Amino acid sequence: MKIEHIAVCSNSEEKADEFFINLLELKKVRSFVVSDVLMEQFFKIKRKQKIIRYENEDLRVEAFITDDKNQALDRFTHTCLIIEDRIKLIERAKKLNIEVIQVPRKDSDNFYLFLKDSYGNLFEIKSQ
Repeated sequence: MKIEHIAVCSNSEEKADEFFINLLELKKVRSFVVSDVLMEQFFKIKRKQKIIRYENEDLRVEAFITDDKNQALDRFTHTCLIIEDRIKLIERAKKLNIEVIQVPRKDSDNFYLFLKDSYGNLFEIKSQ
């Protein structure tokens, strides 16, 4: 089994670009709108939905653009990403004012790392 993509919400295209392009260095590959009919069938929400697709060779993300001020209510669901250099990612995140959650591991010099985007989506970050 293989994951084809993950889907998250974002308040705006600009915020999604900031997180997925500027921080995670994904490419914006396309933008599309799902009809209100399909959205109702899929998600029981009757409204057209703009979605932006970001990807690289290992990760594909669909960002549902809400154009509102809402935030994620779920505090536990997260996506875990494996990257080469967590320190560089932390530096970029701080420059972009993206929330960095860094918790020391017990009896270790290492730490747990989570990043939270402006919508409240949570990403656990591990090293290769």
